Amino acid sequence: MMRWLACIFAICLAAAAQTQDATPVPTLAVPTPLPAAFRPAVENPPSQSAIAEIIAEQVFRVGVLYNDPPYSEFTWQGELAGFDIDLLRMIAEAWGVEIAFVQVTRLNAVDALKAGEAHALASALLPYRGYENDIEFTQPYLVGHQAVMARADSPLQAASELAGVKTGVVIGTRAETALDLWRERTALNPDTRQFLTLDRAFAALMLGEIDALVDEEQSLLRIAGEDIELARLLDEPLLREPHAFAVRRHDAPLRQLLNRSIQQLAAKQSIELSKREYFPDLPRDESAILVWQGVGEELSPAQFSAEMPPPAQSTVVRLLESRPLRVAGIEGDAAQLTALNHALLAEMARRWGTTVADSSVSADAGLHMLRQGAVDLVAGVKLDWQTLNNVDFSMPYLLQGDRLMVPARSQIAGFYDLRNRIVAVMLGDDSAWQRAQAWADSINMTIRRFDTTLQGAARTLLDFNNANAVYANSLLLVEHLNANPDTLKLTERWYSRDYYAFALGHNDPDFRQLVNYTLQEMILDGSLARMTGELLLGGDLPDFGIAPGSSQFAGFDLSSA
Repeated sequence: MMRWLACIFAICLAAAAQTQDATPVPTLAVPTPLPAAFRPAVENPPSQSAIAEIIAEQVFRVGVLYNDPPYSEFTWQGELAGFDIDLLRMIAEAWGVEIAFVQVTRLNAVDALKAGEAHALASALLPYRGYENDIEFTQPYLVGHQAVMARADSPLQAASELAGVKTGVVIGTRAETALDLWRERTALNPDTRQFLTLDRAFAALMLGEIDALVDEEQSLLRIAGEDIELARLLDEPLLREPHAFAVRRHDAPLRQLLNRSIQQLAAKQSIELSKREYFPDLPRDESAILVWQGVGEELSPAQFSAEMPPPAQSTVVRLLESRPLRVAGIEGDAAQLTALNHALLAEMARRWGTTVADSSVSADAGLHMLRQGAVDLVAGVKLDWQTLNNVDFSMPYLLQGDRLMVPARSQIAGFYDLRNRIVAVMLGDDSAWQRAQAWADSINMTIRRFDTTLQGAARTLLDFNNANAVYANSLLLVEHLNANPDTLKLTERWYSRDYYAFALGHNDPDFRQLVNYTLQEMILDGSLARMTGELLLGGDLPDFGIAPGSSQFAGFDLSSA
């Protein structure tokens, strides 16, 4: 009898432990950072996008975790709540369909997606590298952090000081993978201690058994709770984690539909408002979500074709056979852009062990050749929904757009400070003046025009005082700012954003990922910043979501070595 009572007591204790507000032991860790063998295509890929089923059933089914606050959780009231849940409901409402949430775990999420039980996945997976053979990810809609927590009185100031430090992680979580990836990239080696639950790891931190604890930032803040004054997060995160939706491999139509939905909600500030509710401590960043030109306001699944034929052969296979990379569009609108395209493609080809074969045609002509399969890539294409017709886009590599340049001593912060004052535009650039006038009209104020030459823009402000500000594309202003760093500045606001990317063949996920991962490696090692040094200033390099993972992909070493 006593033995039975002891068993029942043990079961009760186990059940109670499961209901604690602690991060549960996950069912599956994210992919190992070790490279997987390249598989160029999925056998018998589906011929139609999940969009066809969404339209037929008028239901969008999404796989989510039921225990991942603040992203998705099943509450005590019997309802699903969280940031991802709210975002998905907004998307379904915009499409005019119902939303149905399918409970998945990290163990069965990919299988549920491939079996058609869900059309997409949300909170179950993050876009770490290693899933490429099965699924694709949309653009990020949120960037989180794997952070480092220390005791309040700890001398630790940055993650770079973790070498030899007793550092705790929960076994089998993204935190463990993040620490492995960080160790691999920095060659620093913490004294790692593994724990079964986050609450036990936090207790070890408070008791001095470990000196640092790594986990998702929101989880650390939640587990600290009322003891937050006894601990603190280091300013420097260990790893940035993009959050995105997952779709089946080759389902480019649904991926693009979700991308456009994300961008529309971002343009309306809907995602930003939701972020303030669920992540009040995160800094506001209006540029975190890339919004392409022509995003529009109305959207439905019917606007996207459900057909999704894969390419006859992935460009990756051609590159592995040592064939040259066939490109177009290298010659850009400006000499600086042309130089950047040349340098960027040469470096990418070097990392891939191939050469560049330039067709010497414009980007517009190159897009036609790309659709015909005559080139592999078109450089210098602006991200625009009107261009996305039987092509795909890489992540962007350059940001440019309209800015205001003013004297460094000026108190002008934007158009609000230019009432009845003089705004200069480049001589003959009537479109720039029209855009500036539209901004002034939007706040019911008057500005006066002055025409300056490109060469004389700085002197217009500094020597002749002919204008209070110059309004122009950032590419036209960079030279003046570099030449006069102490006397000229840009106001903080971007009045337009144009992102340059590579146009790629339609529905070739392997090549798209190869290009994206190579650009991301060039961001991580500083190569892209050095190449864009003549075109961008300081923090103007877009803060793209970088998929964590190995620098090895599809048989290529994408690192700078």
